[in-house]
Amino acid sequence: MRTVTVQTDLPTDADRVWQAMCHPASFNYVTRGVIGFPALAGRTEAYREGERGRGWMLLFHVIPLARHTIQLVELNPATRTLRSREHSWLLRVWNHTLQVEPTGQGGCRYRDTVEFDAGPLTGPVAAFARWFYRYRQRRWGTLVRKHLTP
Repeated sequence: MRTVTVQTDLPTDADRVWQAMCHPASFNYVTRGVIGFPALAGRTEAYREGERGRGWMLLFHVIPLARHTIQLVELNPATRTLRSREHSWLLRVWNHTLQVEPTGQGGCRYRDTVEFDAGPLTGPVAAFARWFYRYRQRRWGTLVRKHLTP
């Protein structure tokens, strides 16, 4: 198993980011350009703890990577933590934790931690994961500036 953690400070309230984390539209926004998940297209309702889904994960929104399974195992507003357990033929294990916490003076720290096993591809997947989560967090910054700042 390998673990990758990437975090960033965002100039808005942690509760605003938490509310956004709980909606598929935010996921689609922060992954746009790199990963597409058509099963979430058009979904407007918030995530629910315990829900499970399966669908194609597309690289650059056109190249099928794998049919990916995801289960939301924790959606905790008290700690502003979302945890998923995921897998596909490529990713034997992909345990993702998203968390946001206040940092004071109206800002917050957003963190992605993923623990994974991709068999012999674990090394290259780790490099991609570090790059991809930095990309996502830059997109979170854009989302905050455009839509989540008071």
